[in-house]
Amino acid sequence: MTSTLIAILLILLIARINQKLFQIPVTLSLIALAYIVYHLFPDVLHLEEHMFDETLLLLLPIILLPDILHLKVEDLKKYWKEITYLALIAVGISIAIGTFITPYLLPEYRFTLGMLVALYAMIMATDAITVTSIFGKFKLPHRLKLFAEGESLFNDATGLIAYYFVGVPLLLGKDVTPFGITLSLIEVFVFSTLIGVIIGFIGYYILKFLEDPIDEFIIMYVVALTAFLAAEHFHMAGILSIIFSVLTFSYFIDRDFEKWEQKIEEEHEKEFKKTPKRLHEILLEKLDFNYATTKERYEQNKELSLIVGHFANAFLFISMAILVKPEVLLEYWKEILVVFLIITVVRAMMSFSFVGLFKYPARWGTALTLAGTRGGLSIIMVHTLPHDFIYREMFEAIVVGVVVLTTFIYTIILLIFLRVKKEEFARDMEEEEKLLSH
Repeated sequence: MTSTLIAILLILLIARINQKLFQIPVTLSLIALAYIVYHLFPDVLHLEEHMFDETLLLLLPIILLPDILHLKVEDLKKYWKEITYLALIAVGISIAIGTFITPYLLPEYRFTLGMLVALYAMIMATDAITVTSIFGKFKLPHRLKLFAEGESLFNDATGLIAYYFVGVPLLLGKDVTPFGITLSLIEVFVFSTLIGVIIGFIGYYILKFLEDPIDEFIIMYVVALTAFLAAEHFHMAGILSIIFSVLTFSYFIDRDFEKWEQKIEEEHEKEFKKTPKRLHEILLEKLDFNYATTKERYEQNKELSLIVGHFANAFLFISMAILVKPEVLLEYWKEILVVFLIITVVRAMMSFSFVGLFKYPARWGTALTLAGTRGGLSIIMVHTLPHDFIYREMFEAIVVGVVVLTTFIYTIILLIFLRVKKEEFARDMEEEEKLLSH
């Protein structure tokens, strides 16, 4: 186990050095290096494949936490239409198109409606990690980053809900009606959100009694993990609960900061315009209002969460590399390529329809299309398929193949595109800043 830990740390270190020296995204290096090390030195990098699903489920809250902490509730409220379109409507339409067109492109298989809904629901979940790491290296408009990162987080929940509450019941031959599906989806969305909000609210008030930075750091993870486990216990959407628990938690903390700034301004007005106050009176009033944390500590903990997230990401992508079986992928190369082309074309259609509908530059459509890399969540879902499912091996190969193809092909093209269009995106950023300043 010690050698495995050392190997993971060294692979992560080399991947980060590659990123700094050669601008190679960490995720690409992690998968490539882990695959090479695992097959050349299997005793050094020893990870049990059957532990992948349980490990990733444990890592999900840790991986998602930094990205959610950097989302602002104000931004989500302001651009809720755009994010809803990308993460909900576009996903639903994409699943429908993929389900309709696949039998014509792969006529040799007898796919049922449930099989195809389950397949496309699995591969609609995009990877927020890769998107965030790439977009963070370029000067891009805040809204573009928000749309890409927000979509990546929320469509994970959409894909998961579509898979477990629509695809799997249809796959198992259960009696499912449009009304029943709609009712189930509403129930899952409402209760998952409610669980997250309640746990986030409780976590915020617990934070008020903690004054140690380490304790504050721990409570952030307790909130995310508790929301996930509570939602899973009640057979709800754990990812959705994680998102809303952390959003609620961070919203109330940010509100404290705003209140404190407003209180300071009011004190200055009273001090200079009305009755002067002594220093000890101001301090007593400050202590009387018990804030959850300080801005400095909160920002430090957000940075620490990024460090922990990087290690969790490394473990995730190294584990994924172990799942790549070349002989199986080659056996189903045609099916993998067909599905990859379908999701690529459909994602491009949805991305360009988005920029057309909401009046954004066409280059944003290209960037959003290429931001659709798939990740470990898709692999978790495919591993929950029934063991006696006739196309289980093929579906596993398709999902793993699509994850690998999107991770490498999308990422490489996206990097080239962002570099080629950096001046145009810089102008977009300047225009955005001008609008905000007015």
